[in-house]
Amino acid sequence: MGNISKMLTVEGEQCAITIYQVAARSADDLHEHQGYYQMSIPIHGSTRMECNGEIRELTVNERLVLSPGYQHRHYAGDDPARMMLIFFKESFLRNVQADRLGKPVSSIEFAPWAHGATSHFRRLAEYAVLQTMSQSWNQLDMQETEQELALLLLSLQNGSHAHPLHEKTALVRHPALRRVMEYLQEHSSEDIHLDLLAQTAELSKYHLIRLFRDQVGQTPAQYLAQIRIQKALHLLQKTDLDITQIAFETGYGSLGTFERAFKKQLGVSPSQDRNSK
Repeated sequence: MGNISKMLTVEGEQCAITIYQVAARSADDLHEHQGYYQMSIPIHGSTRMECNGEIRELTVNERLVLSPGYQHRHYAGDDPARMMLIFFKESFLRNVQADRLGKPVSSIEFAPWAHGATSHFRRLAEYAVLQTMSQSWNQLDMQETEQELALLLLSLQNGSHAHPLHEKTALVRHPALRRVMEYLQEHSSEDIHLDLLAQTAELSKYHLIRLFRDQVGQTPAQYLAQIRIQKALHLLQKTDLDITQIAFETGYGSLGTFERAFKKQLGVSPSQDRNSK
């Protein structure tokens, strides 16, 4: 582990934050965590990350969220790769989600790869680091920051906790459709084309649409819109992001497009929904 350095660590009651660096042209050991979720966010250098055998290159606006037991490692290119790691106790996230739902929850499994809104995690983590360094992070501040981090993760990251859409995925038996549905859930904030979905399914575009409509009850575009609006609802209700930011974070190219899609599905505008809470 001589290729690895932990430049700074902040320990809270339920979360921990580490600035972690991998030396140039090296990697850490393949490993996993039990009892903890880990979020890895690139902050400097070219960073490739591996999760359960899949390797991707991540930018500063992307993140990897590892559920307990997920095998992972980090790679550096020609320069050292520096990243921020945020750890959440498994029991803590379950309790926060139970408070949100008003009923007990068992396990939570997150979709590992995500794009967008990563700066919000960094901002909260940087606040915790600065407060700790200035010795002004009292217990209340710490607990509130940990709650905010947990709520942000549960609101922004797809996973088994976003139960309506994932239950629908579980009911679909066709492996090609499951791949497409999981892809849409994971990449919902990106620009998605039918050619790419057909390639993911290894079906023609015609057969993909017909099979999707037969088994899911809607087209891929309608399913994607449902995912985006569900994510937008989480952001409206659980964050202070302005509506324009939410539009772009959920994959809409303009505020007007987002408002029309939102009203079409829910019958009210995003601002009306937020003001009604």
